[in-house]
Amino acid sequence: MKFTDQIDAGTFDNFVLNSYSAHFMQTTAWAELKRASGWQMRRVGVMNGDRIAGASLVLLRPIPRTRYSIGYAPRGYLLDYSDARVVEEMTRGIREWARKQRIVFLILDPELVVAVRDNQQADIELGGKPDQAVERMKKLGYLHDGDELDFNGVQPRFTFQLPLGYEESVLMDGFHRKTLYNIRLAARKGVEIVKGTEADIGTFAQIMAVTGKRDGFVTRDADYFKRLYRELHPAGLAELYVAKINPSRAIEHLKKGLEQARQEAENLDKRLAKDAGNLAEEDKLAEITSKLEILKSRIAKYSQSIAEMEEIKLSHPEGLVVSGAIETFAGKTAWYVYGASDNVFRDYMPNYLLQWEMIREAKRRGCTTYDFGGISGDVSPDNPLWGLYAFKKGFGGQFVEFAGEFTYVFNRPLYKLWTTVFPMLRSVRKRLMSLRRS
Repeated sequence: MKFTDQIDAGTFDNFVLNSYSAHFMQTTAWAELKRASGWQMRRVGVMNGDRIAGASLVLLRPIPRTRYSIGYAPRGYLLDYSDARVVEEMTRGIREWARKQRIVFLILDPELVVAVRDNQQADIELGGKPDQAVERMKKLGYLHDGDELDFNGVQPRFTFQLPLGYEESVLMDGFHRKTLYNIRLAARKGVEIVKGTEADIGTFAQIMAVTGKRDGFVTRDADYFKRLYRELHPAGLAELYVAKINPSRAIEHLKKGLEQARQEAENLDKRLAKDAGNLAEEDKLAEITSKLEILKSRIAKYSQSIAEMEEIKLSHPEGLVVSGAIETFAGKTAWYVYGASDNVFRDYMPNYLLQWEMIREAKRRGCTTYDFGGISGDVSPDNPLWGLYAFKKGFGGQFVEFAGEFTYVFNRPLYKLWTTVFPMLRSVRKRLMSLRRS
């Protein structure tokens, strides 16, 4: 076997997309996206004759005012971690190559599965011996960070995945009844899911900003999402979806609700007029009067909603976008990577229908796994992130735990500076800047 850093883009991407652990973050298109943020791309691997036995995209970020860089292999390496010879040869080659390239350290976070649990958190037996693979990496000199429960790593260590090897009806049978109800409710209320284009990125980014402000996280700007779409979509690696409310269908649904509420109110009025005396004796008058008040309130709400939707029909004749998502693909897996939802019309449950349409698209593309993205490893109901877990859990699927991050240090003195002195300097700089502003 021989290590190389001279793999051309076509050969490399062909290996990535046909690997059993294929990942969109290991593609040349992803590296091109990251180039705009200052990352440089390298494609390295281990050759067994003319065949790639293992490979990895490595992103390098120069350290300002030095000749050194830091390295990151997103969801790399792509290789069989049970094959000691390949892992050892990759490590040896990376070590020699990185020192020549003046790389201080390299972080990798492979999708090396160490535990899988079903929807009720019962363990599912794994094939292979992932614990041995982790121990082998540690013996080869990698620092292992596999204890984080939340989102402290570069990529999530826990995720929810749905196996897709079933008919759609069978998949839906595995959904929680509330999830299934909300999917159907969204469709009845006039929510429609369509594939977006680059022209929809601006709206998506605006809604993403609303989502970030509401849920307390930093979001990407429109330029980033445009670059992502331009790099990944032409390569078949990404789709943008938007959830729109069709005003005509929404009005039709609201009018049905209004008519039903009016009919119920009319029936109660007739009952009161006919049996008022008997109802009083049976102590039912107060109960029916209360029901009438509730129905009157519902009628008023329906009427107001119809009027508002008529205005939306005039201002947004092609539909009002209320949420969106980006789905990526590589090999036999699809990932839900970005999701945005507005503060309005959340009771129309657009995100449930959005997820279902992305699952269906993954099946159409021949994917065998749909990855809902990161969750916390702490699934207790008192965890602030439990709502995210509960939403994804509602679609069935499995709780998946990866090994976590591995770091190989090539320059220990500079690594110590990076992990101790540099953070302190950045903290002091932030404090000085805040004092300067005050």
